[in-house]
Amino acid sequence: GPDLVVSALTVPALSGAGVRITVSDTTKNQGGPAGATTTRFYLSTTPTLGPGAVQLGRRNIPSLAAGASSSGSTSVTIPLGTATGSYFIVARADDGGVVAEAVETNNTLSRPIMIGPDLVISALSAPATAAAGTKISINDTTSNQGGGAALASTTRFYLSATQTLGPAAVSLGARSVAIVGAGASRSGSTQVTIPTGTASGSYFIIAVADADGLVAETNETNNASSRALTVP
Repeated sequence: GPDLVVSALTVPALSGAGVRITVSDTTKNQGGPAGATTTRFYLSTTPTLGPGAVQLGRRNIPSLAAGASSSGSTSVTIPLGTATGSYFIVARADDGGVVAEAVETNNTLSRPIMIGPDLVISALSAPATAAAGTKISINDTTSNQGGGAALASTTRFYLSATQTLGPAAVSLGARSVAIVGAGASRSGSTQVTIPTGTASGSYFIIAVADADGLVAETNETNNASSRALTVP
């Protein structure tokens, strides 16, 4: 008898809620002749189809001779309100179970997709030297390298004795960042003051995107960037 499988599946690595994407698949008949069927696509939190999977769309598959394949692309939309996180696009051949197959357990294939924004500091510049009590300008670019839009957030700047942000870091100032679309950036310059009484030595200016944690991101560990600063 026939045996329908999804032998190839391509999806974007990133997307966002309400975003339209293209899913490309090849549905193959690796058994005897099969009548017309439907391959459906789902958004799932697991690589296998479960009760919580959301149907996204479908592609009609013509009758397939033994060993024949049908390839095509389908435009689907990630549902509005989909929470930021890791998901899978699951394709299932003969989704309606129209064809009696030799094997009924090999109809699905899945690919991972990240849904939501991901804010990073993609550029950061500041003077290499600044005395205690002086004002300096910090220039940064806050970028969204995720697949969904990022709501308004705040990029904050700190003076730290270490390259990573710790409890001893001193807040210097902040910059408001408006909504950033997927793949977009917002740049700005912020004037801050090196605190009076800062001891001479080596420090770091650290910029943190979404420093208040208001934006749910696909990666919450890549928000900071730093530049060395010497206080004479």
